[in-house]
Amino acid sequence: MFKVILLVVLSLICVGVIFSFEINDLPAGSSIAGIILGFSLPGCWNSIQDLSDTTNWKTSQRQLLRGGIIKKDTIVRISFAYLYRIKVGNQYLLVKNARGTGKFQPVGGVYKLHRNERVELKNRYHVIDDSKVPIDESSRDDYRLQMPCRYLRRFVKRFDSNAANRERIDNVSREFVEELDGIIAWNKLKYRYCGRHITALKYSDHFQCYEVLLADIVELLPTSEQRADLEGLINHESNLYRFATAEEIKGLGIVPGTDKLEECIADHSAKILQENEQYLIHEPHTGECFEVMIR
Repeated sequence: MFKVILLVVLSLICVGVIFSFEINDLPAGSSIAGIILGFSLPGCWNSIQDLSDTTNWKTSQRQLLRGGIIKKDTIVRISFAYLYRIKVGNQYLLVKNARGTGKFQPVGGVYKLHRNERVELKNRYHVIDDSKVPIDESSRDDYRLQMPCRYLRRFVKRFDSNAANRERIDNVSREFVEELDGIIAWNKLKYRYCGRHITALKYSDHFQCYEVLLADIVELLPTSEQRADLEGLINHESNLYRFATAEEIKGLGIVPGTDKLEECIADHSAKILQENEQYLIHEPHTGECFEVMIR
């Protein structure tokens, strides 16, 4: 805001100087003021645009476009998901990735498209299927898509405004049931919506494209019986799940000074940590609690 005010004032001064020198037939002065105005006006316009960039991903998108690094028709990838924070004592419950990475990650998954939503997205935003992750029965309707960069802002706005037409935050029990099937058998869930983590638009070395990753974080609020079930899991070894401390999650499972030097925890797991909640974006319903029947 200070930069905008400064540039606006500078531009107005330059305009005044130009008129003054032209009236007094002093072309040299007006030429100098005109040169300064040629720099201040574009800077003023850019700064006004920057005021609308309220999140890192919007800022990064505009910087990439201004720098000519990407164009409006550059295809970008999006993956919109929700993740569970399930904490018992000082440890977090993680499950084995189902796609064979061998790493553990938070319970959760990608939002699902509903009914004919894919047709609407193709018509309005020219979305195409994401080929970076194999499409099968479990991933067919995932909110994992690609689209031209020019539609990205409108797409994200639509994602929030049309939440009623897709899987939404007031019932994200599907992945919980699927990923903990056979491990936990509960008939209801209660959780709190903590906020949203969304990355900057950046190049992915893994997928060789520009992408934005969105994750809504929810915190499980177990009953006393459910907490007892979770505590019981800690004492049973399994290749399907594990418990990890915040330090282990930050270190991706690597234990310095030992022979455990293989990354066994996915890097996005840190998004669920309690200490990182302060950095989450506050969306509508942030802080609200939801109770869902699942059996």
